[in-house]
Amino acid sequence: MKLNIKNIGLAAMAAFALASCSDVVDYSVPDKTASNGAPVIQSIYDVQDTGYVAPLASGELDQMLHIKGQNLSHVKKITFNGVDVDIKQVYAESENSYVKIPRVIPEQVTDTLVYETEQGTVRMYFPVAIPAVQLNGLMNEFALQGSAVQLNGSNFDLYNFGDTTETSPVSIEINNTAEGYHKAIHTDSCTETYTSIVIPKDCPDNSLITFKWKGLNGEMTKTVPYRMTDDLLIDWDADYGSGLGSFMTLTDGSNAGDPQSLGYKFLRINGVFDNWSWNGSYFGLTWPEKFADVSANPQNYVFKMEVWTNSANPIPSYGDNGANGAKNGGYLITLNGAKTRCQFDFQNQFGFSNTYGEWVTVVMPLEDMVNSEGELAPPQVGKWCNIEFIMQPNGSAWNCDHAFGQFRIEPKNY
Repeated sequence: MKLNIKNIGLAAMAAFALASCSDVVDYSVPDKTASNGAPVIQSIYDVQDTGYVAPLASGELDQMLHIKGQNLSHVKKITFNGVDVDIKQVYAESENSYVKIPRVIPEQVTDTLVYETEQGTVRMYFPVAIPAVQLNGLMNEFALQGSAVQLNGSNFDLYNFGDTTETSPVSIEINNTAEGYHKAIHTDSCTETYTSIVIPKDCPDNSLITFKWKGLNGEMTKTVPYRMTDDLLIDWDADYGSGLGSFMTLTDGSNAGDPQSLGYKFLRINGVFDNWSWNGSYFGLTWPEKFADVSANPQNYVFKMEVWTNSANPIPSYGDNGANGAKNGGYLITLNGAKTRCQFDFQNQFGFSNTYGEWVTVVMPLEDMVNSEGELAPPQVGKWCNIEFIMQPNGSAWNCDHAFGQFRIEPKNY
């Protein structure tokens, strides 16, 4: 019998192929964008919550969300409170979608998230917090006329503060009744992080700036002061009970390295001071008749001053730094000899440690300074009011280049 080698070989190859079929590995990649019906939202997380431990019931403007569910791909439209999301910025798969809530104030608050794909739409209750304008005043209330000054606050861009047209829904008016002065202005700059106005060159001191804008619940109004020179406590050219410590200099801004004067002399502290060293200055004034109501109702008033730091010399963080909340060390100011010194903790109380070569206004409730724990009554008209200014490094030595000026008392609200 003659064997057909060719046929045997082909048969063997066929048998091997059939035997190998059961061992075939499928290397195809699943389609993560497949959609089999209308979208389903199962849970929503902040994008930073990678462990999925805190599902969200609400959101905030500008927040990046991670939506988990089914059939979330092929997005056509997403809205929060009727405000459209930029679909080009959305990354969506079948079970995951990454969406950023627009930083836009809605025309109407519906508390509804609408998620629409090519195969359907889902609506769900998902409120988004709408922040109001926070306007505290001018960052530097003693800015010179003709200069730009930043508004101290937030969310101005959301409420059309950048609209400088004649039909702008935001109005800004500067008034000084005593001087017969009135002028309408607009913002000079308005972004998410920085908004400023330019003070007119002819604007008198002791003026009030009134802002009006449309809030979610109607028209809002806020009046802030500008250069309240009538409320200054100390005339550095007159008798102020001179007791300035050797650690500070009274200057008019003409010394080497001085910041620009805001029209008045100021105190500058420049040097290295040992930890827990006691550096004190003592000055004051005869309490004037115009501050009679201040004495009667200190809760209605605030103490203000401007602070400056060299960019290379921020004010250290010092906090209370004492047992049981005792305010030990740091910058301390005491009015009228109160037993408890009032600590100005710039970093933890006012939110900054470095003014980067600019003057910044700080505000302290007067009650905290003249009637701490009910230990001492406020200053009385015609009586001497001592002002004690202390700098005591706590925790380590301080390398200082700081300045303080325009000590004054003003109404809490105008």
